Amino acid sequence: MDKKLKKFIQNATRVAPKISKKGEIFELRNGLVSQYPQTRKDAIKKTIQQMTVGKDVSSLFPDVLKNIATSDVEQKKLVYLYVMNYAESHPELCILAVNTFVSDATDPNPLIRCMAIRTMSMIRVEKILEYIEIPLRKTLQDENPYVRKTAVICVAKLFALNAELCKELGVLEDLTAALEDSNPLVVANAIAALTDIHETDPTVVPLPELIKDHISQFLLALNECTEWARATILGALADYTARDAIEAQEIIDRVTPHLQHVNAAVVLATIKVVLLNLPIIHVDTQSPIFAKIASGLVSLMSTPPEMQYVALRNMRIILEKYPAILSRELRIFYVKFNDPLYLKLEKIEILVRLVDPANLKQCTLLLSELKEYAHEYEPEFVSRAILALSQLAVKYSQIKFVSKVLDILLELFETRVEFQNDCLISMCNLLRHTGEQDEQLIKQVCLVVDAWDATDTGSPQSDYAKCNYLWLLGQFPAKFTNIESKLNPFIETFTQEESLSQMSLLITVVRLHQSISGQLLQNVLDLATHSTQDIDVRDMAIMYWRCLSLEDADDTLINELCHSVLPEIPTTLDTFSPELLETLLSELSLLSSVYFKPAAAMHRQAVRSEGKLKGKQMHELESLAQGEILKNMNEDNLLDMDTDFLSSNTTSNDTNGTALNELKDLFHLDSSQQPKSNQIEQGMNNLTLNKKNGSQSTNTQDLLDLF
Repeated sequence: MDKKLKKFIQNATRVAPKISKKGEIFELRNGLVSQYPQTRKDAIKKTIQQMTVGKDVSSLFPDVLKNIATSDVEQKKLVYLYVMNYAESHPELCILAVNTFVSDATDPNPLIRCMAIRTMSMIRVEKILEYIEIPLRKTLQDENPYVRKTAVICVAKLFALNAELCKELGVLEDLTAALEDSNPLVVANAIAALTDIHETDPTVVPLPELIKDHISQFLLALNECTEWARATILGALADYTARDAIEAQEIIDRVTPHLQHVNAAVVLATIKVVLLNLPIIHVDTQSPIFAKIASGLVSLMSTPPEMQYVALRNMRIILEKYPAILSRELRIFYVKFNDPLYLKLEKIEILVRLVDPANLKQCTLLLSELKEYAHEYEPEFVSRAILALSQLAVKYSQIKFVSKVLDILLELFETRVEFQNDCLISMCNLLRHTGEQDEQLIKQVCLVVDAWDATDTGSPQSDYAKCNYLWLLGQFPAKFTNIESKLNPFIETFTQEESLSQMSLLITVVRLHQSISGQLLQNVLDLATHSTQDIDVRDMAIMYWRCLSLEDADDTLINELCHSVLPEIPTTLDTFSPELLETLLSELSLLSSVYFKPAAAMHRQAVRSEGKLKGKQMHELESLAQGEILKNMNEDNLLDMDTDFLSSNTTSNDTNGTALNELKDLFHLDSSQQPKSNQIEQGMNNLTLNKKNGSQSTNTQDLLDLF
């Protein structure tokens, strides 16, 4: 209530005119050159608002820039925000304010000094480097740590713009010296800047040696900095390899308290540091450190869904290296009814992986949970739950347990008609795992599948389900009736099938060539050699054809081709290669750990936007800036009548010329001079008087004159 009352009183006593909510360009321009400071400030705010929603307000650049020399820090911050936004898309316009940036870099207010050096580093034009040297050196040695932490980041931006000049200026030595700064935020920013430079050119900065020499400073600064700074320092510690087990144990002891941090990025970065140092100290899985890691991972499950997803993707990597690390935390990963679909799918992946295959009670609990998931309504979630049932049975690998899972799958096959393809795939996975150990399992599956196509539910639809269906026909032909009638639909649609289905059909027909008609075999071989675009299918068909057509063919070769048995599959879970697993462990908490791809494979070359401005002289850049302003101003003309065309253009040109002249007078100052606020106020008053006397016309006045 106090804020509302204060705002009401302020509005009631206000004299300066307000800016309308529409925020038209001509209204904003009039507000920016108003004689009232409050109106100008409101116009700047409205301009920032229009810029935020995506509207192009670059035509107001001269008018906004004239408000930068003010004692109001809030207004100056808004103007710098405007300039920083157009520093990327219109860098030539920012050239006009170079001297103002240089002057503000020596302002007594540290916030203004930061904004000035930050904006200068964002203008990706080579000529700006002639002015950034002195301000950058001063800010790197500034007495205020907030200014220093901003300046070290600007060094990395300067290096990205012109590496050779950055070396010549010697600011890289100042950046290296910032690693010994007393302020932890400066140290963290220096690490981030050096890392960025090292990734661009590893020969410029010896980053591994610098981390090695300052490892004790990093560990001391870790407890005294912000969340972002902690994640940065932990990233540097992860890149460091301890000299011996004593140093590795010290690093683990110093970073372990951060496993309970509220920020998920800090927790994941800490886990990465601990896991990379564990092989050096040679601890077993019963060590207390694993319990602390598990506690940190569990704490991530109380974060928002998006962060939980990232955490679960990282857990998949960790569980493959240390499968028993979360074996006691099964219930934490149970799916909740309000979880989004992507989180449900990832939780199932984790549940199957963290269950202990030697713990029957735990496997039984998970089996009951997955059975409940299989009766949900989301198709993709149900499909994943059905597949997880077979993965759990294969992982536990006991015949009684497999038989129990098979009973659940058979029940789902009969009750959940829309998921029969997924049930078929899961049942075939179980048969491949058990082989021919249990004849009863084979009989149950084949009996259900044999009666499948006789019902109204049809036959397999997905490509992988068709492959499993054909595999069953070829592997256990004695369990099926009228096999040829079951193969004919696949032969008729052979050209429309996927390559895996074509390959499976070819293998099945060859295996059954002694029990089916020769015409059927001939048709499949013809189709596989003449009507397919897949080279593997064609080559295999030619090989089969030659083996079967040999006059003196050995029956042993034919029997090996037709009666070969697939090896028993130990697991159906997706795994990483050893090389990829080690790479992903070293890149935990990074984007590569979410996509399961190394960072080197995801790297893209940065595209710079200063290409058209490269090599230009200062006077050429100023001409480009003036042309851009004139172009944007001319685009603001709303009407173009034939009778008023000449007068309108003349007035517009006079207006543009006046604005550019004022801008030139205002900003073409010596670098040693600083614009005064009273000069700006006088310029505003003069401009307002000129407007009242009719010496300067605006687009609004031109529009009113037509009527």
